[in-house]
Parts: sequence; structure tokens; C-alpha cells
Amino acid sequence: MESTATKQASLGYLFGTFLKIGSVSFGGYMSLVSLVQKIMVEKDETIDNDLVIDSIAIASLIPGPLAVNVVANIGYHLKGKAGAFISMFAVLLPACVLMLLLAWSYFSYAYRFDWSAVMYYVVGVVSALILSTGLNLYKKEIGRNYTKALPCLLVIVVTILMSNYASTICLILIGALAGVFTGRDNLKLNIGKKQNGVKWNALYASVLGLLSINEVVFLSNAYKLYSSPILKLVTVFSGISLTLFGGGYVMIPIMQSLFVNSLHWLTDQQFVDAIAFSQATPGPILVSATFIGYKFGGVIGAVLATIAMFAPSAILMILVSKFFKKNKEHSLIKDMVSGIKVVVIGLIIASAVRILLQQPFSISLIIAALVALALNFKYKVNPVYLIISSIFLGIIKQYLI
Repeated sequence: MESTATKQASLGYLFGTFLKIGSVSFGGYMSLVSLVQKIMVEKDETIDNDLVIDSIAIASLIPGPLAVNVVANIGYHLKGKAGAFISMFAVLLPACVLMLLLAWSYFSYAYRFDWSAVMYYVVGVVSALILSTGLNLYKKEIGRNYTKALPCLLVIVVTILMSNYASTICLILIGALAGVFTGRDNLKLNIGKKQNGVKWNALYASVLGLLSINEVVFLSNAYKLYSSPILKLVTVFSGISLTLFGGGYVMIPIMQSLFVNSLHWLTDQQFVDAIAFSQATPGPILVSATFIGYKFGGVIGAVLATIAMFAPSAILMILVSKFFKKNKEHSLIKDMVSGIKVVVIGLIIASAVRILLQQPFSISLIIAALVALALNFKYKVNPVYLIISSIFLGIIKQYLI
């Protein structure tokens, strides 16, 4: 399937597909993953489930926005560095353009708009799409294999009860160890065999060196000594990118302390509004960097802040992915991935439940979620149409009923 995927996935395809996904990927990175699975795996067949699961696993173990790192890995896998860049650019473009317009309106005219009512049903539909993805992966990867089904169920329960970055990493590591343990016979057979590795050339070393220096400057607060506002802006957002573990929500209190209390780039209300806008727009919550960058330095500041927020961790993702791809056939890596797959599928299913539970309960929301689940899981209705329909349903509920 890999050769077919490589033949079908041109740069134009990547741009168009991720532009479409980026336009409707409301609800966090699992929503984006579900759209990738539905469109690129099931509909277009340009990638397989293994690549999606591998991307989630790698992205969960390194810093940076999870959704964009997953996209970067898929783009890199299909079309190299150009594919990673095009995929990232396309998936971020809709949210960044919308956020830029909102920031301009906000700071120019104190523009406010209550998105919560309009987006009410989107949450239910997004949770249904994520659940549909999880069930499809469960059916294909686990099925009636009870040695995998029981650990997957345990992951679902644990994640619903105590979802945080630490517990997620622990579950992934436990899954990797379980995979090694269950595949120990294969491991014994391959001990001592020579395995191919990645050749770390001067370019990779230079990139890692620059990223490391930037992180040291950020963590030591030495960037405050910079006289150039642009250099300060880039250093701060790059530092956040490489400090972020566990998704954008983990960084919200840290970013608030930094931008409001330390740097005084925003007021408390402006920061809250930036987060609210990022939740109302498609794409990752850290697209709030566009809003903050605009406040600091206009359109140029918005562009630089956005690049600095997403590019460093994506570069790291590509380097780690390159190592993973070179060593994927190693018996130890294969066993670890086998165990991680079970955990990732459990995380996907659990995230669907958690997203739905966080929304105020109503019968209409549950009906919308169940209808979307049936239409997508059984009848394979395009998720883009379902999300757009849910937005119109919210508009009707808010303004016409």
C-alpha cells in the first residue's frame, strides 16, 4: 500500500486535502486525526492506519502541538520535507487567516461575537467522528483478540477518569513495554543482528544545536535582554513550541503567566479572548499565537509568531520520524509499536467520550452525536459535510428557533 500511497499523493493533493481538513477540524487534535483517517485512509487510500497510529505515538512523546506534528509526519512520509511543509501550511492556513481577521476586528473595533451557541452541535458531531475513527481502528487492529481488547478497555477507563499528559505518557510507555514482553520470542531471535540506523549529518546536528540554544535562551529568560522586538518574539514562541508537552491546553496557564504577568503583551481579558477565539476557529488551540503576534507586531508579528510556534517542534518531529522510519523494521521497535497501537486506539475512543462529557448535556446534542455516528460509521458519509451541517444546525437553533 505504501507504493500506491506515494504514487497518488502529490504536493497538490496534500495541499488540497489538508486545506479541507484544516477548515473543519474543530475540537482538538483527535478531531483532526479522525478527519485524516476518514479522508486519507478510508476514502482516498493514500495512507494506511499504521502511519496514523505511528504519527500519534511519536507526536505524543515529543514537545509541540500534537495536531500539527501529526500532519508534518504524514506529509514528510509521503513527499519528504516539501510534503511536510505544504501539509503544515495548508492545515494551518484556514485557522490562521480567520484568527488574523478576528484579531484585526478585535483590536480595531472591539469586535466580540458569541460563538458558543453556534458551535454547540459541532462538539457532539466531532465526538461522534472521533468515536467512529476509534471503533474502525479497533475493528481492524484488535477485533476479537482479547489479549489486546482488555488492555484497550483499561486505557479507555483510565483516560476517561484521569486524562492528563503524565497519565497519557505512562500508558504509552506501558503499552510499549507490554509489546516488547509479548514479542520477546521475536526479540531473542534478532539479538545481535545488525540494524540500519540514521546517519546524523552536519545539517541535523546544526538544526538541533540551534533549537537547543534557543531553548536555553528562552528558559533562562535571556531573551529579555534582546533589543530587537522581532528576535524576542521569535525566541519566545519557539521556546514555547519546544517546551509544550501534552497539547495546547497544558500550556494555557503558563502562556497566561508569560504574556500577561511577565511580558505584559496582553491584558487578562485579551488573553482569555485569544483562547476563546482559538477554540471557536478550526485547527489547534495554539493558533492563539497568531492573535498574540498581531497584538505585538501587526500582520508581520502574527506571521512570525505563528511560524515560530509551529515550525521548531515540526522540525524535531521530522528528525525523530526519520529515525523511526529507518529503524521501524527492528524487532524491538516493531514489538513496541504493536503495544503502543492498543494504547493509541484506547486514547482515541476515550477522547471522544471526554469531549462529549465536557459539553452541557441535552437530548438534542446526544441525538446529533448518534446520528453523526451512524451516518459516518455505517454509511461512510463525509465528515466534512457532517461538521458543516452541525454549524448550520447551531445557527438555526440560535437565530431561527
